[in-house]
Amino acid sequence: SALSTGEMTLDDALLAISADLLDAYQGQLDAAVVDAVQAEKSGYPISQAEATSRAKGYWQIVAPAFETQHGADARLAVDQTFASLVAAAVAGDTATFDASIAEAQEILGQFRAAPMTDEERSERAHQLIQFLGLIPVEYKRGVNGTTVTIPLEIEEAKAFSEAAGAAFADIRPALNQIDPDATKTIALGLQSLDQQLADARARTTVVESSVIADAVNALEDQLRTVYPTEWNQSSSTADFDVVATLLDQVLAATAAGQYQQAESARLQAYAVFETGPEKHLLGFAPRLAQETEALFWAGNGSTRGLQVAIADHAPVAEMQAILAELDKVLAEGKQRLGADRPGNASIIFNSATIVFREGLEGILILASLLASMVGANRIYKKPLVVGAIGAFVATVILFVLARTVLLSLGQYGEKLEAVVSLIAIGVLLIVMNWFFHKVYWTKWIAHHHQRRRMLIRGAAGQFLGLAILGFTSVFREGAETVLFLQAMVLDAGTWTVVQGVLLGLAGVAVVGALVFFMQAKLPHKKMLIITGFMIAFVLVTMVGTTVHVLQVVGWMRITPIEHVILPYWSGVWLGLYATWEGVIAQVLAVVFVIGSYFAAEWSHERSQRAKIEASMATHSSGALSPDS
Repeated sequence: SALSTGEMTLDDALLAISADLLDAYQGQLDAAVVDAVQAEKSGYPISQAEATSRAKGYWQIVAPAFETQHGADARLAVDQTFASLVAAAVAGDTATFDASIAEAQEILGQFRAAPMTDEERSERAHQLIQFLGLIPVEYKRGVNGTTVTIPLEIEEAKAFSEAAGAAFADIRPALNQIDPDATKTIALGLQSLDQQLADARARTTVVESSVIADAVNALEDQLRTVYPTEWNQSSSTADFDVVATLLDQVLAATAAGQYQQAESARLQAYAVFETGPEKHLLGFAPRLAQETEALFWAGNGSTRGLQVAIADHAPVAEMQAILAELDKVLAEGKQRLGADRPGNASIIFNSATIVFREGLEGILILASLLASMVGANRIYKKPLVVGAIGAFVATVILFVLARTVLLSLGQYGEKLEAVVSLIAIGVLLIVMNWFFHKVYWTKWIAHHHQRRRMLIRGAAGQFLGLAILGFTSVFREGAETVLFLQAMVLDAGTWTVVQGVLLGLAGVAVVGALVFFMQAKLPHKKMLIITGFMIAFVLVTMVGTTVHVLQVVGWMRITPIEHVILPYWSGVWLGLYATWEGVIAQVLAVVFVIGSYFAAEWSHERSQRAKIEASMATHSSGALSPDS
């Protein structure tokens, strides 16, 4: 299709087809060599001879590419190696066979028939690190000390080891040119790790999980040291391939009836997606980010999510359908982040949109509260402003230090957002109740002296509470914005993103100014009513968003509302998602707001009645006094 639409020239198409064929043939060559080694170890001479002959045949197909890269003399030497390998296998000459197979493996480990582009090498390097990182996670779940408890987890660890080995084989020629000694050390380390996993799978020797973890950590350190700078940067397109591999593990575990292992693989796949591709998609294609997240968790209304399906032990056929839908969305996301990379103008617009969207919630809270604090309540403005300024400064510092700080905090991701959101909601609930009692229904001047005495007694606590509200209202959105913007910084540079940030901040400032202007022009009573509605709206939205985050991090169960499909904007602007937990929480938030209103009204009326009764009692006692 790319050729017919003119997106690819005929020469490029021929090169792509040739590369795919060479990759396929080399894969068969590598598999034949492995089969020959296994046949020799198992004592099957006929299978050994067949595998070596097959390896020699595939070698003849890829040999011209080897000759182009290394010269005719080098090719003749390898031809002789494979000829000796076949002869030794047929004759049962173990010594010659072992020497020839070792030489063949060494040569093939440093050769790739289809030359890779710089981008492809970078992606494979990133995948190698990702696959290695998954090995100790799976292995730890599969063993207890030196005993295998869950064989499927060991199988998955071995599969990731093999995937890491394949990725290393692809980039080994490039690494050899950088540091051949370090490359050889890494190759030996990978072989040793793979053998330990093979031994654990066969139950011959099972090492403790800490041994595997230490080996992987050492390999990762060695790789990052020898990698070029660009290879150590994140690669969202490479992450998509890792996610696909993990989703294959989900299906395999489901087919085996191991739903707990399927859930573990799902969480790992989502963790890779969340820390890499999702941040890019939120900047460039937010709809795809939401659709992917929905399919990982509760579903999209027409298709159940993976988390819900696994929890219900859904049949394999349904799991296949869900994974097919998820694969489709992931493929579209990969295409958007790969071939269809937005330009600088688009990135400026996207970053401005993110800043405006995230800043609007905070500015509505602050503008509403600040505008309502007039007269004697003007003293409450200071802690709010102090907290907001502190949060803005903290956000700027976080943006500057993001490349180091966020890398260390990235593992917490949405968990950090969930904690901050809970704090913000708690403080906002308190302030909402305080707002009705102290702002709506207290006369501004009549009780000035009483309010002054109250402030003297509780000034420190109120200052801290309002400062926390100001801080969390801004920093909750600021920290999330910084996380989103890092993907764009990697793609377009800091200055391009800063331009979008400034544009978004200008939009937020305009909205804040309009709120202040509107409230300044409105009569006092109407201003208070509008302010109350705005705060209530922000509270309900924040509750819905926080419930969604809690569900994403696994801290709250998910009960999807069947056959309900909500648009993308409902989650972004209203915090409304198609789960019963989120909807019920938002309804309870509305009930709290209404309840606070009537409680304040009832308290005010009771206070007025008490004053009237006290006044009447005073007059009555005065009228009955003998002195009168």
